[in-house]
Amino acid sequence: MIPGRGIYISSLATLFVAALVLFGCSTGQKKSVEHLFYSAVFTLDDSTYVTVLTEKIDGGLVVKNGVEDIFVKSTGDGCYSVPVFGGSWTGEWGGGVWTGDWIDSLRTKDYRVKLEVSPLENLVPVRGGLINSVWDTSIGKFKLTQKGDSAWATFITSTGDYRYLAGKIDTIANGFKIQSFDGVHLFYFEGSIRGDSITSGVFKSGIHYNTSWNGVRAENEKVKWSSKQKWGRGERVGFEGVNSGGEVEVWSRERFKKSGYKLLVVDVMGTWCPNCMDEVRLLKELCLDYPEMLVVSMSFERSKGDEALRRIAKFKESLGVSWEMLHGGGASKSEADSCLAFFGGVRSFPTTAFIPLEGDPIIHSGFNGPATGGAYEEEVVFFRETIEAFLND
Repeated sequence: MIPGRGIYISSLATLFVAALVLFGCSTGQKKSVEHLFYSAVFTLDDSTYVTVLTEKIDGGLVVKNGVEDIFVKSTGDGCYSVPVFGGSWTGEWGGGVWTGDWIDSLRTKDYRVKLEVSPLENLVPVRGGLINSVWDTSIGKFKLTQKGDSAWATFITSTGDYRYLAGKIDTIANGFKIQSFDGVHLFYFEGSIRGDSITSGVFKSGIHYNTSWNGVRAENEKVKWSSKQKWGRGERVGFEGVNSGGEVEVWSRERFKKSGYKLLVVDVMGTWCPNCMDEVRLLKELCLDYPEMLVVSMSFERSKGDEALRRIAKFKESLGVSWEMLHGGGASKSEADSCLAFFGGVRSFPTTAFIPLEGDPIIHSGFNGPATGGAYEEEVVFFRETIEAFLND
């Protein structure tokens, strides 16, 4: 066992039971007959570990990222592939414990984080009522839910949320540690609650980023920014990108008018972006409800050429996307701006344009996903009301 994590591991199973009680989460996968629950411990440095509950099933492992299930598929010889975002867990089993590295394929090939997966024994029910709080912090709006010594949280920012975070809180000292592994992000947060303040905050992202943060208690979840932005009036409403066949595809309003659809939704994204994944999942649902709406994604990638097209194709297949996903260029806001001048400036990934047959587009910047609760519900309402207003016009 890795030194310094025994206390956290001993209560990790408790956290999982609390998640089941709160959210009714299940994997839907066939379970293995040997040890069922494991802890996956990523080593960020000599004193910092990201620990997530893992379920062992036939064919691989299911990472419990808060209430999100991530199936890490066995590829043989003790190695596992990470879905949607790529990358791998490379190592071996010995004495019932797996040791190796998480390799992030979206960064340099030598970006490795040490990882150990070891069995857990007992699941213990969590007792106590739910305590919810909201905080204004130097990172963004911080939503924290506590049940006993278990905690779930997320940050809401103007460009998107930090998705599912889970961990432990010391009910006496009020210090907390929350973390996540969602396939691409490896987040670690700690802090102390002192009355109406959060102090001594530390945020680490993988082995490459480290900063401090703090906060004060907020009255509600309302944010100070707006996701709606002005479009680039006077700019041509059109764009072009490379399709799955390697050919340049051009979209103009004239082509849209001939398509037979009443609304065009342009989704600016990247296959490296979990918030983009959350928005794509919502757009999939909306496409079923609004058949007169056409979606086209413009993906801006960290890789180039054929490798970028391969990643886009894999992302599309993993999420079961039916619409065209074009490669727009490199993963930068400035490059997205140059391709989509009519957006009026791409401030975040994702950014979404709703384009009617006639009249002004509506541009929506950023996306708050399901982990945010009420903020996500507001996103869904905005998307539906915007779509219906254009279709019923």
